Amino acid sequence: MKKNIICIPSSDDFALATAVLIFSIRKNLKIFDKCDVVVPYNNLNDKSKNLIRKAYGETKFSLPLDSSFYDHIPKTIYGPDNYDVYLSFETFAQVGYERSIYLDADMLCTGDFTDIIKSPKEIVWKFPNLGILVAGKKYLSGQTYKDMINMVVNTGIKNRPDGDQVTCQQMFNPSNPDVQVVSELYNFQNFGGGGKGDSATFANIAPQVKVIHYSGRRKPWGPIWDGDDLNKNCIRYATLMNENPATKAWYKYYDMFREQCL
Repeated sequence: MKKNIICIPSSDDFALATAVLIFSIRKNLKIFDKCDVVVPYNNLNDKSKNLIRKAYGETKFSLPLDSSFYDHIPKTIYGPDNYDVYLSFETFAQVGYERSIYLDADMLCTGDFTDIIKSPKEIVWKFPNLGILVAGKKYLSGQTYKDMINMVVNTGIKNRPDGDQVTCQQMFNPSNPDVQVVSELYNFQNFGGGGKGDSATFANIAPQVKVIHYSGRRKPWGPIWDGDDLNKNCIRYATLMNENPATKAWYKYYDMFREQCL
């Protein structure tokens, strides 16, 4: 057991993205050797697990510590019977670690973010978006995990499609003295490609960006959007994404992963 743990939930359709993300973290995070890696999942077959292991052979895989509360949730952003967004809660189930570092699978690490892992604050994130979050030991006793589940089950949050994010917004808002809010450099979404921002903005700030977040239907690894509202793992505007510098950054790391690991 190492000092810290990196927690990246995944599924079969996000396995390649997860593998490339872990590969990019290994390349850029200076304290990676002091971190375990766990991939919580609800649906992840052996082929997907083996692909992710190509990026880091010691990756652990775990089912949710408690998935019984799923029965109380009617729908998430991925539709009925898909509760993967709540795998973010598994960040707080990592009892015994000094720091638990959560990242969405649809991200890419392009710089060192050791500084926020070493922050004296117990919770560090880019409020209000739950793309990256660092939880300190105070919140890794197991009690916070239970409290988050209880908040979902016993309030209207269970009816929110983004209930995991709303839970974190309520528990870890900037008024909480334990919370440090970081800049967009650690959760960069404004790169264009049919979503927030534009290519020029990203190109100017790219050398300073630590983590790119391919939020929305802007997944460089995904197929062209088929019009299904529940299909988030895709590209909505292919022409805008094709020449986008953030897309090219992902392809660069994918090529390195493919050449060095596959």
